[in-house]
Amino acid sequence: MSTPVRSVRVGVDVGGTFTKAVAFDLAANAIVGSSIVATTHVAPGGVAEGVVAAVAAVADQVGPANIELVTHSTTQAVNALLEGDVGLVGVIGMGRRPDLKKVHQRTRVADVEVAPGKALHVVDAFFDVTDGLPVEAIREALAGFVERGVVAVCVAEAFSPDDSTNEQAVAALAREHALPACTSTELSGLYGLELRTVTAALNASIVPIALATARFVADGVRAAGITAPVMVMRSDGGATDLEGFTSAPVRTLYSGPSASVAGALRYTGVTDAIVIEVGGTSSNIAAIKHGRPSLSYVRVASHATALRSIDVRVVGVAGGSMLRVRRGRVYGVGPRSAHIAGLPYACYAAPGTFDGATVEVICPRPGDPADTAIVVTADGRRFAVTTTCAAAALGITQPDDYCHAEPEVALSAFVVLARSLRPSATDIARHMLAAGGDEVCELALQVAASAKLSAPSLIGVGGGAGGLARHVAARLGWPIVVPEHAEIISSIGDALSLLRAERERTVEAATADVIDAMMAEVEDEVIAAGASPASVEVRLEEVPERSTVRAVATGAIGLSSGALPGRGEVTEAEVRVGAPAAATVVRSGRFWVTAHEGHLAVLDRYGEVVTEITGEVAPADHLAATVARLTRYRGPVLLKPSVWILDGRRLIELAAFDPANDPYRNRTGLTYLVGRSI
Repeated sequence: MSTPVRSVRVGVDVGGTFTKAVAFDLAANAIVGSSIVATTHVAPGGVAEGVVAAVAAVADQVGPANIELVTHSTTQAVNALLEGDVGLVGVIGMGRRPDLKKVHQRTRVADVEVAPGKALHVVDAFFDVTDGLPVEAIREALAGFVERGVVAVCVAEAFSPDDSTNEQAVAALAREHALPACTSTELSGLYGLELRTVTAALNASIVPIALATARFVADGVRAAGITAPVMVMRSDGGATDLEGFTSAPVRTLYSGPSASVAGALRYTGVTDAIVIEVGGTSSNIAAIKHGRPSLSYVRVASHATALRSIDVRVVGVAGGSMLRVRRGRVYGVGPRSAHIAGLPYACYAAPGTFDGATVEVICPRPGDPADTAIVVTADGRRFAVTTTCAAAALGITQPDDYCHAEPEVALSAFVVLARSLRPSATDIARHMLAAGGDEVCELALQVAASAKLSAPSLIGVGGGAGGLARHVAARLGWPIVVPEHAEIISSIGDALSLLRAERERTVEAATADVIDAMMAEVEDEVIAAGASPASVEVRLEEVPERSTVRAVATGAIGLSSGALPGRGEVTEAEVRVGAPAAATVVRSGRFWVTAHEGHLAVLDRYGEVVTEITGEVAPADHLAATVARLTRYRGPVLLKPSVWILDGRRLIELAAFDPANDPYRNRTGLTYLVGRSI
């Protein structure tokens, strides 16, 4: 009798020190395999070699035939930019009379700074397309690009979001010259020409390394006997297939931190919280509101881009941050970590290790200040004193925490320090946590204020969460949850990732044709990437202050029909359990709406809150009257309510809605919600 095939997903997170892989059994809702390898920064294949090694090790544990999906976060894109490891980019700009001079200036991006002392170098060419596309002249320019060593091309035309035909034609010509190419409208539908050009140039610069990475990972996964699809985590918390990665690698710049937020969302079920991922060298902080992460536009050095990412703030304090001393007192912690210094944590030493030990003040790495205090044992072994050691010494870490250490051992290292420093052993530990923790607290408060979260809970993830995150929660007075498997939550986020597509477009009016076209575009993209059509949901948001509309589609890989792998759709009875006792519950297409005392909640078919509204459900024939009644005046300013339209699998949000210009007024079967978002 043959062994039944299991539904196992593999997630791989590339960290600064380790690359961690997990195998997640969907049916059992459990981790059934794991692997940790040193991150292969300097290997010929880069960090991709570590990804392949970790996946192969997990495949040996669970069987390659049982794996239905492999998803990994990647640092290749951001490392390439930070390290200046990018090639020469050719930029082709296009415009029409009478604005040629202005358009030319906005497509002539100077050498773009990507990191301190590092720049992206470009070669540009510009063409007047008023009378048509000068194909032969463009071919000549592309041949010149090849001669000058250009590795990839980006194409940008003024007002191309309205018609991208010329951009696509030039990209096809570039590929005839064996040059990878991308267009500005592939990445954004915004009118800002310089913004689109810079974004496309950054993307083009890392296309070659993305192509190499994708091939390396795909070949390595196949060599391990795995025939499942391979996906890459994106910065916005979704995933893309390898084709999407190689065409738009810039969308994966911050996929690592995004994976941790995705893991917290999909594995813990949090709705309103601040997520703090405590690594060895740095900590990432992000907000979750109404079950969705906060997103913001990505900046690369001083340059704004048209890309959106989970809004993750990074601080150079973490579990491995080392003690710094000056004039016999605690001066601070970090940014150098024990991992980078190559030293073990003192708190994990054996009991009695520090009998007869001494203190030494060192320079951990060339160029670092000579003010890092370490403990040297009687037999010459050197140990780092870290924030995790301080938390353990003060009894903050809990026995179930990944970073837990026995307080007695940790405190013994601080006793050695107290012989050389002025405070007591426990005071040194407290000062260490204050020095690092206050910086994290300040950033956490900023993130909470930005997301308008007044009293959030704190979700501590990452290997050092049991120490630094617990300390931060106590300082802020916030409740904390350190979930099971917190140390590998990013890998879990990768394993349970959803496919995601997003498009923005500058428009004068959100007509039905524009809305339908954008929604169809993102829906087609996630289906082309492998999403089950039955799992796809699309929502549209109007952003009046930017004169844009944004369409977002999410879907699960076709191997599972649930938006969260393995989950079934909720019933009306289950929706009522989570709603107020007297709430009205109605089904509208793929959504549920609960209404109670002016408070509306829209839930997807899995019971997750999509949005919450103060307002009311409005029948189509009473829509105009409802909008008029909920319109407010603030002095001379007229404030019209927003309207949400539920149309089957789609949620459309229109700000300052005018019933006379309702783009869907001729359709039936719609549900209108009138009010304002809270």
